[in-house]
Amino acid sequence: MPIIKVTARVYVHATEEKDRVMKALMNVFPRELWGDVEVREERYEGHYGNPIIVLEAGISDPGKAFQAFKSMVERLDEADRRYLLASLEERVDKNGTLYIRLSKQQAYLGSLRVFESDDVIKVTVGFQGSRRRALKEYHEVIGGV
Repeated sequence: MPIIKVTARVYVHATEEKDRVMKALMNVFPRELWGDVEVREERYEGHYGNPIIVLEAGISDPGKAFQAFKSMVERLDEADRRYLLASLEERVDKNGTLYIRLSKQQAYLGSLRVFESDDVIKVTVGFQGSRRRALKEYHEVIGGV
């Protein structure tokens, strides 16, 4: 499968503990790949001077990225997988990149849930190939679980 990378990005607000948010972020990836996850941190200042940290974790080895994506999909419940399939057209851009928003709270607790709100972990799945091919491949992985 031409999945070339998986990236997860999350905001740590001033009212949150960075270690807990980092745990949620890492829980997106299968534990056996944690050693392959590259983490970056950026610091910003909010509108009212409050500190905001952006954590980004990713795997750019294509084989391991596919493994991470497949594991992510397998850990979703059936309703979330059906929802992803039904909304796949809207989630894949012209370059074949897939966008998924996961609940930060559920990830912290060790489970993955699609969550369409603000306090989320934003996952992008990079694809090498056409959008049409990407849609087909994503459909096969998500629908094949």
